[in-house]
Amino acid sequence: MNSVRTLGGTTVSVPGAQSLDRAVVLLLSVAAHAVCGVSLSELVKYTGFDRTTARRIAEALAHHGLLARDAETKKYRLGDETMALGMTYMDHAPIVERSRPVMQRLMRITGDTVFLVVRMGDFSYCLHVEEGKHSTHSFKLQKGGARLLGLGVGSIALAARLGVAALDEHYQRYSERYLSHGVSLKRLHLLAARTRSAGYSYASARGVAGVGMWFPVGSCADAALSILGPRSRISSERRIELASLLANELKRQGVATSAHEISQTKTAP
Repeated sequence: MNSVRTLGGTTVSVPGAQSLDRAVVLLLSVAAHAVCGVSLSELVKYTGFDRTTARRIAEALAHHGLLARDAETKKYRLGDETMALGMTYMDHAPIVERSRPVMQRLMRITGDTVFLVVRMGDFSYCLHVEEGKHSTHSFKLQKGGARLLGLGVGSIALAARLGVAALDEHYQRYSERYLSHGVSLKRLHLLAARTRSAGYSYASARGVAGVGMWFPVGSCADAALSILGPRSRISSERRIELASLLANELKRQGVATSAHEISQTKTAP
């Protein structure tokens, strides 16, 4: 019986599959640091493998296109083949099948529209929508649509997962596009900070308002559910009600979220 360390620090044991287990652990370690890349020394630290083993596995994964090594920095990132596998997953993503009953229940309870978005690099991507009876034509995000992180309720919940420095770097890459939407760096940081404090995101614009909540997908991906409706229906009190509904539904699914206890006085203005 062989054991390998996972990203969570626990161990898993699969008889006769040590090589495969180690390759998966190393691949997930790179995926968890996909933005900045991972050096060989960091792979040794994250996986607990010796340097020779880590290099051998990384080179094998790179040979198959699952990893790529930057010629200048020598850091490993996910490769084109990993991206291709992910793209084939989008049309029939298991997360949609798991989330659909939750989204339909939220839609029936609230009468509002429920969105499922996932983070794809610097953007949020809408995987599924359950349209409520109070839907309005102001909704611009539809299934298959993408937005910069922080533009949209669910997208704000995803942006809040970034640290201060990472959010700064992200904004600078797209500053002109953010400014065209009237979003300054200070505003983006404020939205993220309020989301972290409240445990859920909130946004209101052009007669529409809603709340969103982050939850993890697998070992290293981020997703969010959001509920949007006419602004006239989303009072301060109802924000808390909707956020609590999101937290409770995700908890029923055994999903960890960004929500701590949502009090009657703590909102995301």
